[in-house]
Amino acid sequence: MNLDEARLRILELARQEGFPLVRFAKAAPLLAAREAALARRSEGRLDGLGWMTDEWLQRATDPDRFLPGAQTVVLLALPYRGTEKRPSDGASRGCIARYARGRDYHRVFEKKLRRVARAIREELGASARATVDYGPLLERPLAAVAGMGWLGKSTMLLAPDFGPWVLLGAIATDLALKPDEPLKKTCGACTRCIVACPTGALSPEGNVLDSRLCISYHTIENRGSIPRELRAKFGAWIFGCDDCLDACPVGASNTATYPDFKPASEEAARPALGPLLSLDEAGFEARYRGHAIMRAKRDGFLRNVCVALGNVGRVDDLGALERALNDRSALVRGHAVWAIGHLGARLSIAEAGRMLAARLEIEADEGVREELQSALSEALTAG
Repeated sequence: MNLDEARLRILELARQEGFPLVRFAKAAPLLAAREAALARRSEGRLDGLGWMTDEWLQRATDPDRFLPGAQTVVLLALPYRGTEKRPSDGASRGCIARYARGRDYHRVFEKKLRRVARAIREELGASARATVDYGPLLERPLAAVAGMGWLGKSTMLLAPDFGPWVLLGAIATDLALKPDEPLKKTCGACTRCIVACPTGALSPEGNVLDSRLCISYHTIENRGSIPRELRAKFGAWIFGCDDCLDACPVGASNTATYPDFKPASEEAARPALGPLLSLDEAGFEARYRGHAIMRAKRDGFLRNVCVALGNVGRVDDLGALERALNDRSALVRGHAVWAIGHLGARLSIAEAGRMLAARLEIEADEGVREELQSALSEALTAG
């Protein structure tokens, strides 16, 4: 089989696995992406992403270090936008980023990519190694080089007809296949994603994201306390954030979604917040096993739920938050404190202050006590 036939065979294999977008990039070092990533790290914009060391970024921008002898990187994408459903039962509900509402995309991709990579090895006699976003290979700039889309001001890959609503996988191979050409497209003067970001995580010029301000970073990767000054800006987000994606006009009318990424129910997309605070480790595992939400871990997820209740909760949610003041996790208790204080101030609930004062008398953790003192101080000032 010659190289043109090999390329066609890989396209056929990818389409059999359900990938609507497949492109080929030359496996050359991504020098511009490397320089930009190293600059962002030196500026502190990657704080909290501890695995993204200078050495990791050097490796992730060189396909030959991912697969020695690599000549080509095959980029594959699955859509996940779907439709937005909002339960109308009046409960205070959180919001989960659309990519995480169905099965964990890592599991979906891994099986598909491994089958394609195995066929490349067995049928074509070539080396092949696959990865989703956990491996040391920056797939977005590679996808842009391959003409799958362009890097938008949101830093997301914007694929024609699909917009930012695609998940990416990559297979490096030592086959020297014909590469696709990059697209000659940009976002032009559009700044909708920048304006839409509630926390200002996107630079005014776009194309630069500061993880320290990003809702997705804090609700997924951050294992500690969410900065107080950001909490009120999180709205109802409890895992990830789609605000900049929702604002993007590219592919806005396309609701295509790979079946495995569809939520099982409206509750899976926008869960009632109060009941989530009663989840113990076993309950969290049982509810979210096989879903990307496991990445946040139980304590981080309930921390997020507390913040969301502070922002969108109602008077009858105070009971769930008061119970969270007794959670075994100081992280959850501390954010329940903030939520009670913020909810109380937002809805002028005097009982909120009494709850916090009572908790201060028995709380032993210094971090939670500091949250209590801050919340009570703000309540007195507001009063």
